[in-house]
Amino acid sequence: MASVINKFPIGKSRFRNAVLEGFVRLDGGGIATVDAEARHICFPERIDGGRRSCQWSRLRFKAELEGSVIPVIYAFATDDENLIDGDEVKPYEAILLDPNESVRQKRRLFETAGATKFVEKNDVLLYEQEGRYLWLCVEVLGQGRAVLSDFEVFAPRDNFLSSFPEIYRVNGEFFHRYLAVFSSLYYDLQDIIDSLDSLVDADTAPRDALPILAAWLGLDPDDGSLDEPQYRRLLKTAFATIRAKGTRAAVEEVLRVFLDEPFFIVEERAARELSTEENRGVFERLYGGSPFDFTVLIRRAPDERLHARLKYLIRRFAPLRARATVVFLDDASRLDEHAYCDVNACVAGFDAGRLDAHAAMDGAHYIAAEC
Repeated sequence: MASVINKFPIGKSRFRNAVLEGFVRLDGGGIATVDAEARHICFPERIDGGRRSCQWSRLRFKAELEGSVIPVIYAFATDDENLIDGDEVKPYEAILLDPNESVRQKRRLFETAGATKFVEKNDVLLYEQEGRYLWLCVEVLGQGRAVLSDFEVFAPRDNFLSSFPEIYRVNGEFFHRYLAVFSSLYYDLQDIIDSLDSLVDADTAPRDALPILAAWLGLDPDDGSLDEPQYRRLLKTAFATIRAKGTRAAVEEVLRVFLDEPFFIVEERAARELSTEENRGVFERLYGGSPFDFTVLIRRAPDERLHARLKYLIRRFAPLRARATVVFLDDASRLDEHAYCDVNACVAGFDAGRLDAHAAMDGAHYIAAEC
């Protein structure tokens, strides 16, 4: 019967207590070199296979290498937690995870334990190692920079060999190594299948897949003008926004996707009491002429591209009969009817400004602004 292949990620938690020399820990799990001249060596925490005589299968990781650096990996497995040297019994953990123990002593321990050595490889077979606990030593040699991440260990050994008659099940022989090639391809394919959910996750989907996901949800930004962070925010709020379609809440959700600045939604019927016969034309241009109309006031500089994008999406989520007006409230300078500019007076800056009918300017005066 085929056994379940277990995957043991060596992430942030196992590197937290690792002994490092010349490396720094990465937030997402992994290590990176910090000094080209220093020695680079790391002893992470052990991996527990959960049962005695565990047959370890494979180790792989991502390596970003710059310059003339090469990774070197040492691995050994044991069923015992303690090293017995004559009458002395000392836990492996007390030796390998003790920063005060010398690197020379730790290397000697790997040699005496029959560790397997892999040079300049980031995907290796651990068929020679058998035991509940797997210990690793990661070293980088040469001049340059290295970032090692996404460490994963697999156990037990592949099921391909176990499907053949027992006479063929000889570890390390040609037939076993030959099957290992196809086994590795199979597990890589299985990893792709296992990660398919990331293709439909708004946080992890590739950039090119975002318009497809939006189309599935009935969202069509049309011109492809959304940048990646906006696309992802829109997709993450899509369910709540679509469910509230035709309401003020849906319009507010769309606005929050695109705007970091404060905004205000003013409905025509709420602002109608401000209207008079004298300002009727201005009022209707700003707030509309129907009780279903509304205006979005945004405190930021005018942006034609953003204006078109907001109008497009608001129309898809606003109530059916509503018409939306988007107004940008930029900072401006203004001289009213009581302003008077004396000698050498000026309006500094390049904000929009205007002079009304009662403003007076005497002598050599100027307004340093676009009028």
